[in-house]
Amino acid sequence: MRKLLWLILLAVPLVIVVTLPARVVVPRLDVGEEVRDVQGTLWRGEAVWQQPGFAPLDVNWRWDSGRDWSWQARGDGVELDGQWRLNTGATELTAVTGTIDMNRFDARLWMVNARPRGHVELDVARALIAEGQPPEIDGRLVWRDARLEGAVQESLGEITVRLDSRQQGQRARVESTESGAIQVRGGIELGAERYDVDLWLRASADRPELLRQIAWLGEPQPDGQVRVQLSGALGW
Repeated sequence: MRKLLWLILLAVPLVIVVTLPARVVVPRLDVGEEVRDVQGTLWRGEAVWQQPGFAPLDVNWRWDSGRDWSWQARGDGVELDGQWRLNTGATELTAVTGTIDMNRFDARLWMVNARPRGHVELDVARALIAEGQPPEIDGRLVWRDARLEGAVQESLGEITVRLDSRQQGQRARVESTESGAIQVRGGIELGAERYDVDLWLRASADRPELLRQIAWLGEPQPDGQVRVQLSGALGW
């Protein structure tokens, strides 16, 4: 009888943990206030992520082993898969792959006169976001079918962004990897609170009228390039 009592006492905490509602656990894991409608358990469940100003995303997860959970995010213009790793005080994602339509990025706000279009393919090995700290992201983004619409309506071909985390802050190297009417190169620096963009645009040599159009985006240079410099506050 005593052995049975000990087995019951040991089994109760185990059952509680295994069946613990995710809505109780999620608010304690620093996943963000935009996560709502949480259902299921810590080990397998689903929720809705409401990115401000955009259609909500359906997110589901399952525990793999140790500190790692697999997750998926699906919605209008978004199809992502990856892993989430338990990390107190930060959001840590690994092995993130998938696609995001360009109109879901805040980059649409960087360029007032021309809206970026196309979609971005992600291959991110690791991303660590912690409040008050610069982001740490290592991987690659490829902007396919890249183009601008608005004051400038032209193809950019394909643009690759290589992400490297550093002690001083996040660095992104940008370059055209497939030809388009406009070639792009430059970099983006991300700190704990601000971003700085320094891009150089060059129109095709046989398109003199295009140079006049992209001149509105930045500062024309003597060699025919246009330099675009932007900076502002981040909202992590």
